[in-house]
Amino acid sequence: MNKVERIKFRNKKKNKGFEIISLKSFFEAANTSFIRKHFRTDFYNLIFVTEGKIVHEIDFIEYTVRAGEILIISKDRVHRYSEFENIDGYLIMFTEGFLCEFLSNDTTEVKELFRESYLNPLVNFIVLYTSTLTKLLDVIHDMYRNVDEVVNYKVIASAFKTLVSIILNSSLREDTSRQIKNEIFIQFTKLVEENIHKEKRVEGYANMMHVSKKTVNLMTRKAIDMSAKQYIINQLILKIKLKLCFEQKSINEIAYELGFTEAANMTRFFKKYTGLSPRRFRSITRKENSWIKNKSMDLNLIEESIEKHVFHITSMAQVSPHIHEGLDEIFYCIKGSGFAVLEDREVELNVGDLFIAPAGTMHSLRSDGDLYVTAFLIPVVD
Repeated sequence: MNKVERIKFRNKKKNKGFEIISLKSFFEAANTSFIRKHFRTDFYNLIFVTEGKIVHEIDFIEYTVRAGEILIISKDRVHRYSEFENIDGYLIMFTEGFLCEFLSNDTTEVKELFRESYLNPLVNFIVLYTSTLTKLLDVIHDMYRNVDEVVNYKVIASAFKTLVSIILNSSLREDTSRQIKNEIFIQFTKLVEENIHKEKRVEGYANMMHVSKKTVNLMTRKAIDMSAKQYIINQLILKIKLKLCFEQKSINEIAYELGFTEAANMTRFFKKYTGLSPRRFRSITRKENSWIKNKSMDLNLIEESIEKHVFHITSMAQVSPHIHEGLDEIFYCIKGSGFAVLEDREVELNVGDLFIAPAGTMHSLRSDGDLYVTAFLIPVVD
């Protein structure tokens, strides 16, 4: 089961797919324990900070947004608020429907801003525009609060389009190498998203686009200063991380879904680029999940986090002693007999017997014949 909650836009009677709220008001009204959890939105988000700073995580990368900076978050990305004390500014949220209804002629420009910011969502080179953006956002906020009474959504949409143009103009002037209009790169990113489970070679995507491998590499470097191969690797690592954290599937199942011939191949690949095995990464991220940090007992979340395995231990099996940090391991003997092995003793296991290896305890299993056990890994909640 997927643990990332998908948040839909609140279709209040007046908002027509657009909302702007002060960050101070947003955090005062928000459920802190909820917004610290990972979530997806089916709408676009734009955060502009005027006071203090926010630390916001997008697809496992943390971005620190300070006064005068903007964070651009495309819809469907996995994100959460990590730090948000003593801050102010604005949060703008809008839907695809809002773009189509009120900005039909300018939809491409707005989407371009979010598309170009996909790998670099933090806009931190707009110092010259800070005063202008702040005043413009103040005006949009005032108009939004009086919509239908004094102004209508067409006026708000026009002001919002101006906001987007200013951000794009700032970005293009200050970092043209990353903001080149690049249809080949855009097509490449879409194809990678759709086909990465079955195609992991740059050549394969070049063939799909009917261009050369050299062209794909050139356009990718122009857009994000990265090789096409590295982009594919980064996206594959992200896919693995998301599945490890938010899907209750075994390492084998995840490897199969992402097109690896063997789980061992995925493990080697993941460890090469992250320094961690998939199992270790899953253990660490679950331990660091917000529901543990905040000491909140979300029973459904805990239930979804439990891992279950069935092991057959023969007399020839060598189970290496190991430790689970932050996880209790519970063994239940379902057939045969054997022993749970600790550093200083052994505990006999027969059908129906239960044994608990507390988090941080070195343990193993052995049998003189055949031992079948069901093992549960359960996060420790303080």
